[in-house]
Amino acid sequence: MSKYRYEDAVKQLQESGAIGLVDLKSLPHDDLVELLEEIKVWCLYAGGKTEKLPKESKKKKKKKD
Repeated sequence: MSKYRYEDAVKQLQESGAIGLVDLKSLPHDDLVELLEEIKVWCLYAGGKTEKLPKESKKKKKKKD
């Protein structure tokens, strides 16, 4: 079974508009911190539109470069 990651959480938020505390608890700490920061930005600047939530982790993009 694969681990629940940032990308999975974003997909769940886009599909249902919600994420459960159990799902948040199962995220690795780095992914959780990044997701919560993205949610703050998303709520402030994107008006809560789920399609504007970044689908990929910015930290993982930096590591690829």
